[in-house]
Amino acid sequence: MEKKKLLALLLCLPILVLAQRKPTYQPMTTEETKEIEQTLYNRNISDFIITQAIPIGPISLTNVLNTISHNPIEGTRIRLSLETNNKFSKRLGLSGMVAYGTKDKEWKYSIGAAYNFAKKAKGVYAFPSSTLAIHYGYNTFIPSYSNYDVAYFSLGNWDRFYFGRKETSMLSFLQDFKMGISLRPFVSYEKTDSYLLYDKGEIIQLLAPFEYLENYAGGLSLSFSPVKDKGSKLNILNSRFYYFPSNINLTYSYNYQKYKTEQYYHYVYLSAQHRFYFRPMALDVRLMAGKIFGESYHYTYFSPNYRVGDISNMFGFNLYSEREMRFKEYAQTFLQFNFGGILLDNIFFLKQFKPNEFINLKTLFIQDYPPYMEVGVGIDHIFTLLGIEVVKRISSENPMNMPEWSLKIRCTL
Repeated sequence: MEKKKLLALLLCLPILVLAQRKPTYQPMTTEETKEIEQTLYNRNISDFIITQAIPIGPISLTNVLNTISHNPIEGTRIRLSLETNNKFSKRLGLSGMVAYGTKDKEWKYSIGAAYNFAKKAKGVYAFPSSTLAIHYGYNTFIPSYSNYDVAYFSLGNWDRFYFGRKETSMLSFLQDFKMGISLRPFVSYEKTDSYLLYDKGEIIQLLAPFEYLENYAGGLSLSFSPVKDKGSKLNILNSRFYYFPSNINLTYSYNYQKYKTEQYYHYVYLSAQHRFYFRPMALDVRLMAGKIFGESYHYTYFSPNYRVGDISNMFGFNLYSEREMRFKEYAQTFLQFNFGGILLDNIFFLKQFKPNEFINLKTLFIQDYPPYMEVGVGIDHIFTLLGIEVVKRISSENPMNMPEWSLKIRCTL
């Protein structure tokens, strides 16, 4: 019996010794503190590059790069965009925008609200969401260039650009599923009251004054994005590559249009992109295509993504001049091979900037026209956000007197 008590005491002795020891605290070194602070700083900057938002308490200032821009219709365009964030509510989101043009002296505006009905909402649109959204606004639009009011894209030639102003209302519901599939039914109403062509310094009115183009639409968007990519963000400062999430989207819309006559038509639109990794290299693939069935007054949804200016249009065209804007069907492709520094890393001075050498090919296929193609070669990630690109048109036909060569500045914002 005494032997058993002695054995038990010996087994418990290490525990008793550890229990008597007081926990010690060793403060972080200055180097460790600086490393954590730099990591948090890089994360915040990377988030801003992707979202273009600056949180201020429960409100975020959004579309920061669109605050001041210029175009020949509005003149200097001043814009303020705000939306609530998770500090305000993880279910309810409110947004608003106001803009003013010093040349047309018109106010543009929008308001919106969204509510996430998911059981455990982590954000208004956080995956997986069941979000009902409503939006109303009146704003300028450019059919071929959705991001027209970013400041650094104000540079360059605006000839042969179409401008419009329209009132828009939309109601939609986004439902995410665990496998990465999302469904978004929607209904919308658009009332276009101005449609202009800016050509060689002149403004050509394409809609009769005091007449309106109305469009009623209803449809469904089906999209897929890998679950691991939903909500994830690339730390751009620590990566050689720009943000390029994988996704596939298919949209169908049925439309009733009213202008001088009533017309019914429907369209299908497809977009897809994916990055294939071959460490340390990568191949980026992007496709956009659409087709209209029936007749409509204008086919502005199927305008090629181009912008001829001093800043490179990364995913669109840089030398292309449009033949017309009324395409009933088109397909646009983007292929870019990223070398990931395998060449320039041999130069010590450049290696520290994590440069990315690339070559790309862009193509446009339009019914009844020969294909348009251009190739680009350059360097990305110079000082993180900048790069240079040499672009060459390789299409044999050139009816719009497009340039054959150009040197562009690239910006990955």
